[in-house]
Amino acid sequence: MQKIISLVLMCALLGAKALGNGVELKNGAVNEHTVSFDISWDNSWNFLSQGASADGIWVFVKAKNQNGVWQHISILGVPTQQSGNEPLEFELPQDYLGFFVMRQQGSGVVSTSRISFEIDASLESFTEIRAFAIEMVKVPQGAFYLGDGSSVSSYTSSNGQPLLITSEEQIDGLTITNPNGEFAPSLVPSVVSSSYPKGYNPFWVMKYEVSQKQYVDFLNTLTATQQQNRISSSITAQRGTRALINQYVPDSTYRNGVVIDVPSTNGVPALFACNGNGNAAYNETDDAMDRAVNFLSWVDLAAFLDWAALRPITEFEFEKVCRGSNITPVAGEMAWGTPFVVDADNVQSSGTPLETVTNSATETAGLANIGNVVATGNWGLRGPLRTGFAAGSQTTRLEAGAAYYGVMELSGNVWELTVKAGSGGEQFSATLGDGELSASGDANQSTWPSSDGKGIIYRGGGWGSTLGEVGSYRDMAISDRFYSHLNPSTRRNTSGGRGGR
Repeated sequence: MQKIISLVLMCALLGAKALGNGVELKNGAVNEHTVSFDISWDNSWNFLSQGASADGIWVFVKAKNQNGVWQHISILGVPTQQSGNEPLEFELPQDYLGFFVMRQQGSGVVSTSRISFEIDASLESFTEIRAFAIEMVKVPQGAFYLGDGSSVSSYTSSNGQPLLITSEEQIDGLTITNPNGEFAPSLVPSVVSSSYPKGYNPFWVMKYEVSQKQYVDFLNTLTATQQQNRISSSITAQRGTRALINQYVPDSTYRNGVVIDVPSTNGVPALFACNGNGNAAYNETDDAMDRAVNFLSWVDLAAFLDWAALRPITEFEFEKVCRGSNITPVAGEMAWGTPFVVDADNVQSSGTPLETVTNSATETAGLANIGNVVATGNWGLRGPLRTGFAAGSQTTRLEAGAAYYGVMELSGNVWELTVKAGSGGEQFSATLGDGELSASGDANQSTWPSSDGKGIIYRGGGWGSTLGEVGSYRDMAISDRFYSHLNPSTRRNTSGGRGGR
């Protein structure tokens, strides 16, 4: 029996080929246990054989049973490529909860290629099947420096210099430098276990922050109870109600367009959509589907990552992705390797897949959505931009505001919720999400930090960050740990994040 499947594209950029990777999944079908679809994307690369990075697509499958409940579907074997001019390769993890697809080598466009794979499911049990895709970057193995010797509460070696991480082995004692005078930094642990992901071994990380469309797709596969715990409004509220904004500050949506499309009734899950332009029609071209989602708490992000069979990244991994392997740190540096920034605050094509800014980087300053550039400045956009808003096929690292391995918006846009090497977070292991959530809609991974936010730390700054002099409050700097004293447990209009594997 052949059955058409609904393919939901969970990429940061929906067809924005002029400025991004334009990943497309189309022509999906299921024949018995075989799923097939066409995949294509621009600006792909694979330089792993040279010790550099590669981009890839994380593909996973969900199916809805006769009772309307979605469940994660396992992959039975390594996918195969049926057609296409560019040879592809596949990476099937041992948990079989999805797979990575990437070009074999080099860089350029991956033209339309048809791929097939077997799933562990009986079609008779389901009414709908969806395949999801998330753009990722594979970070290679390699030593790297932690801390820059200048940022607030940044990690250092015993002599106050950046700490070289040369393995995943246990670390006995950490040191921080330049504790801030306003808040006492959290205590560093006496031991960071060998299971805590330090960034030395290779790992995958999301190329972009979770987008508003991705969060909508996530919400639309949850039960009513699970949905209610993943938004700030009531799921029974009228159509058009903003789902994530601060209900006590109604004067601004902070550029978040996630809304209720069909309210929940009689325990039936609500349907969510994007409405960035604020009119009566949803999921339009200019409805900010590709904009980074803000107002995520740690529990929200953890639930999304567990659902997608990913995991949180650690603050060590965050710095590795930003700085690169064996790169000497620069005092106060941002994700693009310099301490200077140009505020991206003059938007054009707002809300569309081509949303960008007219501001330009300089030879020394990268482009980022920072907002309050200096303490006396203005608050800029008061919300996030499209993920990858400054990236193009020919842009430099500073022009794109990109980290060393091509990962976007690690400085600015929305805060990254990462696992701290402290407050219990140092006991975190790289346990992966299993694609399923608890009945309440929470991540069900017992080894992840708990809902109280202990063991979690904000990194990388957001659209409202302040930028002081090097050595002072400078939370967009990749080694800055000014907020190490906090336990991020609530939703903020500046917080979001990404995951890894």
